[in-house]
Amino acid sequence: MDFSEFQLKEIFKNGRFVSPLQSVTGKKVEIIETGIVNSDTGPDFKRALVRIDGKTMRGDIEFHRQSSDWYSHGHHGDRNYNPVVLHVVGTYQDNPGCMTQSGRRVEVVKLTDFLSPDAADFLKWLATDERLAPIKCAKDNGGISPGEKLEYLQSLGHKRFAHKVKKFEERLKDIIDENRPVVFEAKQTYFKDFADVHIEHRTYSESELQEEEYWDQLLYEGILEGLGYSKNAAAFKKLARSMPLSFLKEHSDGERTSIVAMMFGASGLLPQSTDGYDDESKTYCEELNMVWRHLKKKYKREYVDKSEWLFFKLRPQNFPTVRIAGAGHLLSGESRNMSARSLVGSDPGSEARDILSCWRRTLVVPSYGYWTRHFVFGTPSTSAVKMLIGAGRAEEIIINSLLPLMYLRGEIFDVEWLKEEAVRIYSIHGPTVDNNVTMLIKEGLFGGDNIFGSVVGQQGALHLYRSLCSVNRCDRCKIGKRLYGKTAA
Repeated sequence: MDFSEFQLKEIFKNGRFVSPLQSVTGKKVEIIETGIVNSDTGPDFKRALVRIDGKTMRGDIEFHRQSSDWYSHGHHGDRNYNPVVLHVVGTYQDNPGCMTQSGRRVEVVKLTDFLSPDAADFLKWLATDERLAPIKCAKDNGGISPGEKLEYLQSLGHKRFAHKVKKFEERLKDIIDENRPVVFEAKQTYFKDFADVHIEHRTYSESELQEEEYWDQLLYEGILEGLGYSKNAAAFKKLARSMPLSFLKEHSDGERTSIVAMMFGASGLLPQSTDGYDDESKTYCEELNMVWRHLKKKYKREYVDKSEWLFFKLRPQNFPTVRIAGAGHLLSGESRNMSARSLVGSDPGSEARDILSCWRRTLVVPSYGYWTRHFVFGTPSTSAVKMLIGAGRAEEIIINSLLPLMYLRGEIFDVEWLKEEAVRIYSIHGPTVDNNVTMLIKEGLFGGDNIFGSVVGQQGALHLYRSLCSVNRCDRCKIGKRLYGKTAA
């Protein structure tokens, strides 16, 4: 069985493997702490604790479908991967040792050789069951007033917003680094002690931080990640970074078919065979393939593997094929506002309702052409497809990308009004549609009452569950510490 990166990480995170592990070089590997899941750039798990042949190390863990991806993804030349202490893969090729940019060799574990007997059942459950277990304090927090709990969630909501701003700031700096001239230096001296890892401090000029091309890429990545929901966010993020906006602009002249062909080509979802397809699909796929065959000769970056996209248990309108088609329209010449300057660089005095109206008009994409009759390639839908990006998804992108980017732009460009307006819009914005996490928190803290008056408390519920409840960190939660004491876990 060919395991996806997502499956490998879930198997590892949930301990569905037999201990101890063994590296491909025969070294005993013990996982003491799996570390913290990294939702940002860099290694997949941060600050893990592992013991390799008796030597204990604190560092990061990186996952790939196959061992060669370490080099094809460029991690050997990326200093962000210097702290990696273990490379976990599904398939191992007999290739040169896994080396960091600093010159240190990283042990590789083929996780699929150490699956626990219940791993297969776990993967079936993972693919079919979306139910969440109740939070630990669900039956114990009744003595804390709803007002106190809501106030705490609102504070977490603002913390979550600040975290998103910081994440975009770090990504902006990464984009600057990626576009700086490459200077090849002598290889660093090999070091034996992990503590010798050198942390480099990056500095950036004002002109670099304010380069509009970098901001447009940042906006593009934020929007695409937002199109993926939780299931396909990682794949969309990878697509946005593999197929940069500059490449799309350079080779499309804003023409929608060219953009869609490039995005589907790099995504791995563009069909090569159309056997059994309806006539319209055959014609459309050949049109996209003809464009992509010409342009992919110029494309030298990483592809997204088809296996990285998830369709199972998604509503058809949320399929990644539909979302990529919608993104193609957003990025084409038919959409006039797709730049950071126009979207998140509003003029002082602009009314919040006018800013939101502009964002909604831009982000909501009705179906067009082939995609009025198809959710996927090859099979006509039984009913008309109305929207490729609907109002609900547009609101999520506004909350998770546009408002944090607006605040960050105000900070970088020294425009206080932008920062103030971003916080104000965030504070007064109504709640979006509840998902399984926010409903779980409402049930666990408020007995299911609809208490979110704005999106801030709702975002706080997401932060509470994902950062604390889901990893049993009651000792870091204001409610948990009150109920169980500071040492609660």
